[in-house]
Amino acid sequence: MIQRRLLNTTLLIFVCAGAVAGQPATKARLDEYRTQIDGVDRQIVELLNKRAAIVQRIGSVKKEAGLPVAAPAREQQVLDHVVEAGKTGLLPPATVRRIYEVILREMRTWEATGNKEKQ
Repeated sequence: MIQRRLLNTTLLIFVCAGAVAGQPATKARLDEYRTQIDGVDRQIVELLNKRAAIVQRIGSVKKEAGLPVAAPAREQQVLDHVVEAGKTGLLPPATVRRIYEVILREMRTWEATGNKEKQ
């Protein structure tokens, strides 16, 4: 009975020690991946701002020509293009499409407000 308790206690200590020992390695790996994601997110924001600069120029041309902000046919072309481009990546094309639907909607809204919305 004493030997069994000793064995159980030893096993419990070994398992707990292994779990604790594995945590720093797991945290380090997660930290590294999260740092990588932070870098990619900065690049995405930079690219969105580049896109916004072009949208701003397009908005000026449309305004001068008296054209509406919304261009459904062009938006469909963009969606078709990104869905096709997304077929080679990890994300399902439908997911890429939904992401771009949000981007297009937000850019259109921003263009319609005269690019004034900055928080």
